[in-house]
Formats: sequence, C-alpha cells, structure tokens
Amino acid sequence: MRVLLFAMPDVIWGFHLLTCLPNLGIVSIAGNVDKNLCEVKTCDLVAVGKNVKSYVEDLIASYKPDMVGFSCMTFQYPSALTLAKLVKSIDEDLLVVFGGYHPTLAYDEIASDGEAKPYIDFIVRGEGEATFNELIEAIQGKRSIENVEGLSYKHNGEFKHNKPRKPLDPNQIKLPDRASRIVKDCFHIFGRKADVSETSRGCTLNCSFCCITQMYGRTFRKFTIKRILEDIESVRKTGAKSLLFVDDNITLDVERLEKICEAIVEYGYDDMHYFVQASVSGIASKEELSKKMAKAGFKGVFLGIEAVSEKDIQTLNIKTKQKSIENVEKAVQYLKENDIIVLGSFILGNPEDEEKDFWNALETAKKLQLDIPVFYLVTPYPKTRLREELAGQGLIVNLNEYSKYDCFHPNTKTKSLTSDQVSFLHWKICEKWFDNLKWLKYNKIKKHYPTYHIKMVTKTWPKHLWKNLQTTFKIKNEKELYMEDIGNRKAVYSTLKNIV
Repeated sequence: MRVLLFAMPDVIWGFHLLTCLPNLGIVSIAGNVDKNLCEVKTCDLVAVGKNVKSYVEDLIASYKPDMVGFSCMTFQYPSALTLAKLVKSIDEDLLVVFGGYHPTLAYDEIASDGEAKPYIDFIVRGEGEATFNELIEAIQGKRSIENVEGLSYKHNGEFKHNKPRKPLDPNQIKLPDRASRIVKDCFHIFGRKADVSETSRGCTLNCSFCCITQMYGRTFRKFTIKRILEDIESVRKTGAKSLLFVDDNITLDVERLEKICEAIVEYGYDDMHYFVQASVSGIASKEELSKKMAKAGFKGVFLGIEAVSEKDIQTLNIKTKQKSIENVEKAVQYLKENDIIVLGSFILGNPEDEEKDFWNALETAKKLQLDIPVFYLVTPYPKTRLREELAGQGLIVNLNEYSKYDCFHPNTKTKSLTSDQVSFLHWKICEKWFDNLKWLKYNKIKKHYPTYHIKMVTKTWPKHLWKNLQTTFKIKNEKELYMEDIGNRKAVYSTLKNIV
C-alpha cells in the first residue's frame, strides 16, 4: 500500500519572507507507521511554489498512491478541500484522509458539510501517529475500524466518530522520517537551511484564544533529553544548519530547557542555530536561562506578549503566561542582552479595544525595541472559549469563511470599532512600524544574518517609503493605499495561496 501525505501551501507573506519550514506532523506520522504495512511519502506544498494543482496531479500520476492525506490549519482548510476534490476527480477510489489542527477542532462540522463529505473518507483527530497506523491496519483487515480511537470514518455515506484517543506516551513516539520528504532542499530560516523538531507536546495553561488544549488536552508531555539529541543529530544529517523547536510551551519547565541547552553544548551541537516560541513568564523567571540559550546557539525567540492592557489580559486569560508588563520588559531585556532576536506578538481587536489600544501596542513594540513585532488580530478559532464569548456578544462578523482565519484578517469587531475599522487600524500600525528608523540600528537580525537583513529591508522598506511619498504629495491618501494593499498578495499580512 502506498500513502502520500501533503502539508498545505498557504502561508502569510510576512512570515514567508523570514522563513520557509516543513510540516513536522506528516513526517512524524511517516516515522511511526509500520513499514511492513505501507510506504509513506510526504510533500510540503509550501516548497512547491506556484502551480500546485498541476504538481499534485503529476505526483499522483507518478507515485500512484492508494491513499492521500492532507494536514491543515484552519486558514488552510479550504485549500485542503480543493485538493481533495482534485484527488477524487483523478480517481474516485483513492482514499482521502484529513488531519491536523482544523480537522481535529471541526471534525463534526466537516462531517456534516454536504460540500466536504463526498471528498473525505477519514478524519484523524488529535495526535495522528498511533491512529493513522491503526487506520492502515483496519483498511488491510488486521483490526476493526470501529475500535480505532481518534478516528472518524465514513460508512454508507455518513461519518461515524470513534471515541477520542488519549494523549500519547512520548516514550512510544518514534523519530520523524525526514527521508520520506519528496521536496527537501528549500527550507530555511533567514536564508540558512533549516528544519523543525520538538522537545515536548501540549500546554497546561488555559488561554481563551488557544486551541492547543483541543488538540492535546491540558497536558505537558516531555521527550527525553536522549531522544531530543537523537532528533537533532538526524536533522544535522540532512544538512540543516538551523532548527525550530515547535513546542507549544517549552518554557513551562525552565529547568528542563536549561538542561536541553547544556546537553546541546556538551554534545557539540551548539554550532547550529536554534529558534523557539516561549512565554514571557518563562523567559523572565530566570536571567541565567537566556545566557544558557545563547551559549547553546539559540538565535531567536518568538515571545508571546499578547496584550499590554489589563482588560485584554483578562479577556485572553494570559495572566499566568505573562504575569505583568514588568515581566515583558524583563524577558525582552534578558534576550536582547544575549543577542537573541526577539519576535514579539500582540493580539488586537479584542472586545474592549479602542483605537488607542492599537497605537499603544505599536508604541510598546517600539519602546521594547523588538526585532520583529507581530500584530495579530483576534481570531475566533473553532472550539475555543473565546469564540463562544465573542459569539455570545455578537462580535463575530465571519463565522465560517475559514480562509480568513489567519490572524491577520478581521473576523470580529469590537464594542466600539467595526471590522473595517479594525482592519484599517491594523494596516496603519503595521505601516507606521516602518517609520521607526531606529530599528535599522538596534535590531539583532543584521548581526546574525547581515545578508538576509539587507534582503528583508529591500523587499519591505522601499514599498513603505513610496507610500509615504504618495501621501506626502497627496497623490493618494491612506485609505486608498490601504484598499490597494487589501488585494496585494505581497502585503506583510497577506495570505499566499498558490493553488492554480
């Protein structure tokens, strides 16, 4: 039996400017399937570029799979469905399986959707390693499909949902099979060949906007240091020079992160560049942590600042994650003192937000001297508590058009701002960031990646300077420029979709 697993091509242009990374989930599934049952190939469509449709057609014709799988986040789901329709048009007997965050969150909705149901045979919910392997066994008659936990399957045209699977024991999860990738050589971070790995899964916090607990429950499961080092070694063998740890909250256990850093140094793996996402409270809790991270080769941290006003901290339920604005300042200081690039995220468009809150986020980013600020718009993901609260207040303006659930499109309004006003304010603060000429001097990107820094600047700043000239000489006003950017595939916050 042959299986072909795809990760979607949809990306945010601003992120795509910095990095192009593979999907960890599909290679982890490939690494945990019994090789006596089937052959699994994986394909990251983000690396294909344009003409994804013809690429998929050609790949199916050459590889001749018996099953095709699609992993997708919420904003990628429409693309996954488009490709599922394509697969079924090529051969209606090809089995199609969906997995990943969105199918896990919205499996019941997908199962009852008359447009989607004809093109999907199975939905793998939650962690896919064990469920997918058992699905292959069931297809081959080696077990009953009714007993495959975490699986939804179609029977007589209707979906049946088996009971959920408990979170996996990390000691039972084998290493990813990166050799299964069909496309291998175009992944990077700041232009340096890169890959992805994980040291833990899950998060015990209860942020109202987050869907992680729907994927894993409120668990924090840790891989052993030995396993982490083995995976780093497997990444090194691919020729990658940078590595992103995709842990949901690696700083839940600060002492463990310190031990990981120490082990990286001890085994001589500190010649690689490491990147991670982290909580404010975790980084701020111990000055020594940032020093050890820098010594181990950590070059960048995506710091979840999220909110700077008490009302938004309450709405997002991030008090434990952040604790105080003083903690934010301390965390950024610790990282920057150790020459670690700080990408700081803010979530805007919350129910109580007014125009001043948008500008306050911008000023905070400037005051903190963030290397890259990321201004998200609140997004009501399925099954999150925030979605229920916003729906109850009548603040969601886009309930089901999931292609816009990318954290940069306005899917909500606030109590005082329309969704159009939210969108315009978001555009304005993103543009005003480029007026911050001090950034050219203080940012850490140019220290570690001088060539790529020049590339980033030349791709973004001239566009902004041209906009400034147009407004200065009254060629166009801000609103006109904003309307142009709404349809611009290469605006900082735009979503690139390459299915043709």
